[in-house]
Amino acid sequence: MKKLFDIDKFNIIKDEENYYFFRALNMEDNQDLEKGVILDNEGNIKKIRTDRERYEQNPENEPPKYGKDAEISLEQVYDHVKRHHRKDTNCISLSSDANVAIYYGRGFYKDRYVIVKVPKREFGKTVINAGKYMLEEISKKVDGYISDIQDDSKLLETISKIDNSKTEKEIRKSIKMRYTTRKPLDKSNARPRKSITYRSPIARFSNYGVLNEEQTLEKNKIIAKLTLLERVGGMKPLIPHTADNNLLVQTIENAFSSLELIHYGTIEKDEIIDVPKEIVGIFALFQQTEEQV
Repeated sequence: MKKLFDIDKFNIIKDEENYYFFRALNMEDNQDLEKGVILDNEGNIKKIRTDRERYEQNPENEPPKYGKDAEISLEQVYDHVKRHHRKDTNCISLSSDANVAIYYGRGFYKDRYVIVKVPKREFGKTVINAGKYMLEEISKKVDGYISDIQDDSKLLETISKIDNSKTEKEIRKSIKMRYTTRKPLDKSNARPRKSITYRSPIARFSNYGVLNEEQTLEKNKIIAKLTLLERVGGMKPLIPHTADNNLLVQTIENAFSSLELIHYGTIEKDEIIDVPKEIVGIFALFQQTEEQV
């Protein structure tokens, strides 16, 4: 997993010592700028605040779900990245793709950006690859669950077939064969809500676009085992108070599609490079050229 989904496998901006990631300042960031909350005495950006910090300042809000010192977790990253995300996490979104930042900056915000400098030796500590992190955490939970299975040889046999699959077709075949031994899936079990559609197990294996063939195969193996254990192995959904893992899988897809990274905690002044939008545009064109090459 570490080698296959290493950050250097993606089209990123870097030099010998640092990685450079992009953030389109959202409406809350821009309000902080306009009020001078995140500016130093010389008018420079001194920090980017977390949603949780802003959330706590509103006396009308309930206590935040996550405290300032809460450890990073699958649930917290999920709560931040999912479509209807929570406003009380310690996560700040970045992207390794300047084009993604521009999409949000011009389409939804005020076309203002910063670049966040992350020393290579520090990557994986306060800054993580969101999609990779969630996949790793799911894989750990799946492997732990499998290690406790003792009396279902057929289930373990199917898991072995998934692990040894060489193509997505083989993975789909293993899942499909297992499902034929159970009653058909009931859409009502998904408890669909507004703007959230039910996804069949097979639909979970979609190609995220930014992943290569080897990465996609590994991702699909993890998702296949999760699906199998959830549907016929008795495994509970990994996120509390959810009906199944559909939205979790969709959130991973969103994270990879946006090449999203999570900065955990406040972004400090020495990490911030305040740049004009034209510079971000140049990086975006450069990354488009690199992709074509």
